[in-house]
Amino acid sequence: MSEQYCEASPLAVSEHEEYIWMLQLQQPEQIVQHFELYKFDAEPELSLLKMSIRNVIEQHPDLNSRFIFSEDGNLNKTIDSSFDLGIQTLATDTNQLEQRLSYFKNKPWNAETDPPLNALIIQTEQDILLALCLHPILEESYQLNNIIEEIKNNYNENQINSTQLQTILLETSEQTASSPTLTSNDQNHDQKASNTLSQNEICQIILTEFRNILAEPEMTAEDDFFDFGGHSLLATRVIGYLQNRHGIELSFNDFFKSPTASALAQYASLKNATTQLNSHVKLEQAPLTFTQDFLWQAYSAFDFSPIYNLPFAIEFQDQIDEEIFFQAFHDLVVRHVGLRTLFKIEDEKVTQSIAPIASLNQYKWFWSSNESQGVTLAEEAAYKFDLSRELPIRIRFLKNANGQQTLSFLVHHMVIDEWSLNSIMSDLETAYYARSNQQTPQWDTPANSIHELAISQQKNGLNPEHIQYWKNMLQGATYGLELKNPATSTAQPMLEPKVEWLELKFSPETYQSISAFSRLHHSSIFSVIYTAIISSLQKTGDLKEIVIGTSASGRTDPYFFDTVGYLTTMVAHRTQFSPEQNFAQLLEKTSQMLNESMAYADIPINHIQKALGLADDAGLIFDVYIHIHSNNALNGAFKTPQGDVQYRQILPERNESMFGLHFEIMDNLINDQHQLSLIVTYQAHRYPTALVEQIGEMIQNILNELNRK
Repeated sequence: MSEQYCEASPLAVSEHEEYIWMLQLQQPEQIVQHFELYKFDAEPELSLLKMSIRNVIEQHPDLNSRFIFSEDGNLNKTIDSSFDLGIQTLATDTNQLEQRLSYFKNKPWNAETDPPLNALIIQTEQDILLALCLHPILEESYQLNNIIEEIKNNYNENQINSTQLQTILLETSEQTASSPTLTSNDQNHDQKASNTLSQNEICQIILTEFRNILAEPEMTAEDDFFDFGGHSLLATRVIGYLQNRHGIELSFNDFFKSPTASALAQYASLKNATTQLNSHVKLEQAPLTFTQDFLWQAYSAFDFSPIYNLPFAIEFQDQIDEEIFFQAFHDLVVRHVGLRTLFKIEDEKVTQSIAPIASLNQYKWFWSSNESQGVTLAEEAAYKFDLSRELPIRIRFLKNANGQQTLSFLVHHMVIDEWSLNSIMSDLETAYYARSNQQTPQWDTPANSIHELAISQQKNGLNPEHIQYWKNMLQGATYGLELKNPATSTAQPMLEPKVEWLELKFSPETYQSISAFSRLHHSSIFSVIYTAIISSLQKTGDLKEIVIGTSASGRTDPYFFDTVGYLTTMVAHRTQFSPEQNFAQLLEKTSQMLNESMAYADIPINHIQKALGLADDAGLIFDVYIHIHSNNALNGAFKTPQGDVQYRQILPERNESMFGLHFEIMDNLINDQHQLSLIVTYQAHRYPTALVEQIGEMIQNILNELNRK
């Protein structure tokens, strides 16, 4: 046994090893192990074969190393003689051989507990076989053809008789992480729909996607998607998965009109599935995505001020372990590369690069409550990031006089949007539970990065058909907002407008009536409240038409549904009013417009305005913005062995707004009860408080009237 293999010795990892370790952590389905299966021309002596494999591993200790992420934030390669060697024996029938080999090739690999090289000696009723698996983390230094040659040489040197051991290669798999194949699970899931699918088969495929996305295995084909917690973003997932995995096309309008699997199957059209396996390369540096570029232009126009800080804050109802929380959030920073992205300007071009895991301890991004005495949430919210030198997050614990803990979760908008919060908080709960049990979190899904999207967009460009869709909708529209009050002129906005806000709270009964009305009219809660808002504005200003801004997730590709990053697009919708239209008719028109536009919502607003012939400095074409916060991820609980730690969001101060009127629909489920409200933030020098209160009262009256209907 070599001397270096006698005791634990942490070693630095190579750049390649760190990259593959990260890929294994974030996207395990992209890792394909090198595999070879050998047959011997003469039956070998099993004990000597095992010894020969062991000798080769001891001569090359890397083959039995472990990759361990230390508490100080370093990835180390550790070698220890106490580690189990990856040598196994198996006796099996020939008819079970394929299944056993499949498991050996595809079993999950844990960098902390499993060796990079595994050997399986198989005895069947006819032959003795040797299967070798080499993890690509060592592919720069080792190849299986060299390893098998060393095993044969060692065997032949130590045998007593003169018969030389010879091998016959039966099977090989020389795919790498950059050219992945579908696993058997993927092949089952990525079934292509053909024109021979019956309506019943389509129904079952749709139902399976419903069950998977909603985590409702008991759903039936007659159950309403929205009765089981479904909403528009989840509907986007279903539509994307059906198209990409099965070649089944559905429109958003059909989805809202017929939200059961059996009904939707009647509207489905069949095309070839468009599943694409992304070829992943090392992304140390990438350009900005189209949406990031739009945000960066606005960010730089404000002299890189804190205006695009997102100052989230939560308070804990119970005591939380700050050290475990740090470990858990560190797991997230490792997993989601957007949270450790730096932005550089070189030759007037902005690029984003990933801070290596090994260098994370060089950045200060976490402060315990002991380090935060005298610091306030407001001070943290106003922090000015230097995104070229520091991570775009600041996690700080605060304590009040009674010892209650508050968390300031400050993150820059360049690396996160509201949809990302769901992924972050879900992963944080998973990581906190694992760390509270002294375990490393295991992730069920990969964390696909926005850097991959940036590379793809750079290659493919914007979709010209999508740009034309928005141009057709908005050409010749009346931009901005002019109400009867003379103060609402959009001609002379202030550089630092005075901002006020008010909140409209709705009773549980009103929520139920809005929900029932939306289903009756094949719509959504968002569309109903959106229609109530524009109807109130129309009556207030006697408007012929209005352009409204709203948010779209920007996640039109299912591959990036759970990506943490700024993918959100601002989109603008034009509504033209008719005097004879009642509320239900306006709702139908609005719902169709909103639903139809989702498929085109990957175009940032600056490109839409450029297509309309507007100058870069023309400002936004809308002065009113409406969007919804549904099932706020900042309300929840961390599970621990000792019980749950409840947390609730602290609403941020609203003292800045880039919109004249900003309507935020808040739909949260707290203690199994829906809490619905509408927060209106407004530039008070243009929209006086009395006028905004009048508009708010009209909105409430419209929604209350639905209850009576």
